[in-house]
Parts: sequence; structure tokens; C-alpha cells
Amino acid sequence: MPRVLIIEDEYALAAALSTVVRRLGAEAVVAASGQGGLDKAEGQSFDVILLDIGLPDMSGLKVLSALKAMGQLAPVLIITAHGTLENALEARRLGAHEYFLKPLNLPEMQSCLRSLIQPAPTVPPSAPAAMEKTPVLMIGVSPGMQRCFAVIAQACAADAPVLLTGPRGSGKTLAAQIIQKNSARCKAAFVTFRPDEWPEDKIANGLQQALEEAREGTLIIEEITDLSLSLQAILSRAISAGGLRVLATSSGALRELISAGRFREDLYYQLAVLQLSLPPLKERIEDISALSAFWLSESAPAREIVIAPETFACLKAYDWPGNVRELVTAMRHAAAVVTGSLLLPRHLPEAVAAACLADEGTHREQTLSRALTAWLDLQLTAPEDGLPLYDDMMAQVEKQMLIQLLNHFDDKPTRMAMALNMNRATLRRKLRELLGRD
Repeated sequence: MPRVLIIEDEYALAAALSTVVRRLGAEAVVAASGQGGLDKAEGQSFDVILLDIGLPDMSGLKVLSALKAMGQLAPVLIITAHGTLENALEARRLGAHEYFLKPLNLPEMQSCLRSLIQPAPTVPPSAPAAMEKTPVLMIGVSPGMQRCFAVIAQACAADAPVLLTGPRGSGKTLAAQIIQKNSARCKAAFVTFRPDEWPEDKIANGLQQALEEAREGTLIIEEITDLSLSLQAILSRAISAGGLRVLATSSGALRELISAGRFREDLYYQLAVLQLSLPPLKERIEDISALSAFWLSESAPAREIVIAPETFACLKAYDWPGNVRELVTAMRHAAAVVTGSLLLPRHLPEAVAAACLADEGTHREQTLSRALTAWLDLQLTAPEDGLPLYDDMMAQVEKQMLIQLLNHFDDKPTRMAMALNMNRATLRRKLRELLGRD
């Protein structure tokens, strides 16, 4: 019988994964800590290992490194609630077979396990020898960016063409550069070609030159939809000839351009072996605080400037039509105009500051909606014992609200009840029921 080692400290998730493993006709062995997992793996044979990064005693990446050092050859599936590009790259470098984000898509996990639990399991592919750790240049904790980091790690470990899509300014070129720097071709020729930088009568020569220079290496083509159909044909033939890896970026809707006869369908499928879609900044609000703080420090490295809470509110209320590129410009503007150590809304570009005043109420509603959506996704992720009851979920929400309100009012229920015009008897009852206090 196949055996699967589950190294996961969250009891409910470990139980759910054990059920999935047993459904596939395999034995589930569970460890609730990194050391416990290593102890069970020592001298035992497993067909698959499920490994959470966030373990109570050590990082799952340290466990993965130790597993490889002890000669454990089972494919390792990484699980994490806080995916970062650095973790994704390190996991791939250490030979992880796959990288899954919480809340887990259990049917997807089951399909992956099914493909691995075979009578004669195969040794998982190791990461390219040339893959080296490089400074991580992309920042993001939002679910959309965590998914992007997983795809980037896959692209780093592969040698196939990559199509990077997303709005202008979302970081497509940066992602392509990270893929190249962490790939097996990192020491080979590396050329970037931008069609709009060439005069129309010389662009064909420019493309031919770029293809020649990047032979056996990597060619990044920015905004590939700027190539004419005749130049697309030249590129298609070069890809078919082999030897060259192409990373192409596009902010246009390629399928619509194909339907309109403005983009070659065969070239699309040649490029889209791996696809990375970068979200606009307005869909990754969770990342704005870290991004703005980073770019402010980059813009004024010799100064310590603190971003005020109301300034963060402005940054999160703005739509950012220019995406990360516009945020970088805004932070450079702020660094140029702020004279003290506190960055206030008035130091932001006029359009950003104005959006804060106009959309304050809407921003609060959107922030609450996003938080509730993420929380509900976790609650409704196919538990074995059925979906949670509505009243139970409401009690959890109210409990957290009470905790936050009590913190705000210095843990003084009477003061809180007066300020919020709340019946004190009702508040005492809720504190007793939800928080277990009189």
C-alpha cells in the first residue's frame, strides 16, 4: 500500500488531507511538527510527502532541506498560507515537486496525489543546477500574487516559453527578469527586445539581431502584440528551430487579437506553454502598504520617513490605473516633497490625495468586503464534517469585533457600551457567551 507522510500542525487540515489520502487507497502518516516529520521520515519509505511551511518548531523549508539531506526521494508537495516569491523559489531550488496555497483546493490536491501514488513512483525532478538564490524583487502577500509566485517558481525550474500578461505597469518585465535570473540559462545570453524602441523601417533588422544575440539563451520580448504579422512569423520560425527560450509580455487581449486577425494563433500556442497573469494593483490592495514603504525607502535611502496611517488609507483608496509603476512614481514624488519624517496625504500626488477624500466611505466598505470574502473562502473550503452553520460563523465574526472594540476602549466594557450606545446587559451577555468573561 502506498504511504503518504503529512507534516501539518493544523489538526483540521491534517485530518482532511488524511481522508483524501485514504480515499486514494494509501496510508496516511501524520506529524504535527517539523522534527516529528523528520523522525517519521528517518529510515522509512514514503511515496509522497505533504509539507506545510508554517510549522510550530521550524520552517518547512528547513524540513525540506533536511529530508533531501537524509536521502528521502519521495515527491514533496509544499503547502503554505503565506506564499512569497522567496519561499516559492527556495522550495523549487530544494526540489519540491509542487507548491499549493491555502485555502487548499482539495480536488486539485487529490488529482496531484493520484498522479503520484503509483505502483512504481518516480523520482521527482530536481531543480536546475544553475538555479541560484537571487535577491527577491517582487513584493506581495495578496492571494493573486501568491499564485503568481508559484507560477514564477515553476517557470524558473522549467525551460519552456512563458507568456506573461497583465496591465501595463503590473510588473511583467520584472517577473520575466526574475525567471531568467533563476533559470538554468542564467549564465547564457540574455537579450531584451522592445518593438516600440525601433523605427518602423528598422524593426525587422532589430528583431533579427536580437534573435541572433540570444541564440541558445533567453530573449524577452516586451509587448509582443506590437510586432507585425510578418515579424510574428519570423519569431515563430525561430522558436520552432529550437535552442532559444522566449519570454513574451503582453498587456493586450491576445485571444481577441487572434479573432481579429492581428495575432498569429500558432505563435500564441508556442508562447503560452507556461502562462503568468499579473493582477492590476487595485486587485492586490493587501500589498500596497509593503510596496509603498519599500519604494519610499528606495527613493530616500538616507532618510527615515514613516508613512502615516491616513496616508496608507489614501494609497489604498486610489485605483492606480498605472499599477505598480504609478505607485513607484508616487513614492518618488512623496520623497521629493516631504521635508519631515512623517509622510502625510498632502505629500502625495494630487490625484492620489483627492481619491482618498472622495472615496473614504467606499474604501472602507471594499476593505471589509475583501476581508470577509477571504475569511468565508477559508470557512467554506469543503470540510469533511459539512459546511459551518450560519449562526456559528456570525458568532465568530461578532467575537472578533468584540475583541477589537474592547482593545480600542482599553478593555473597559462600560465605556465601550456608553460610546456605542449599547445596552450594557446585552454587552455583558455577549461577553459571557462569546469570550467567556463576566
